[in-house]
Amino acid sequence: MAKDLGFNKGKLDLSGFEPRKSQQDPEDREASEKAADRAGFVSREPVERLTRRRKNDEPFDTAYIRAPISVINKLKTYCNDTGMSYGEALAELMRKAGL
Repeated sequence: MAKDLGFNKGKLDLSGFEPRKSQQDPEDREASEKAADRAGFVSREPVERLTRRRKNDEPFDTAYIRAPISVINKLKTYCNDTGMSYGEALAELMRKAGL
């Protein structure tokens, strides 16, 4: 049985290939979108992922802290209430402590 399916005899010419145009009427597309929403379907369109721009030019490092859960929970509550990151909260608390 030959294993060559005809693809190795030369380059495949795709110069005349063009994707098919959508033949769906815009009103039909809108109706199908509404029906999909009612049925609970979720769009598969890619979501744009934004990159976070940092204000600080200083290099970052990581510090792992082992502490009682009550202390960690207080830190998390403080960060949630103020909207600060852990690093920002650490800097703020050190500033308040005079360090």
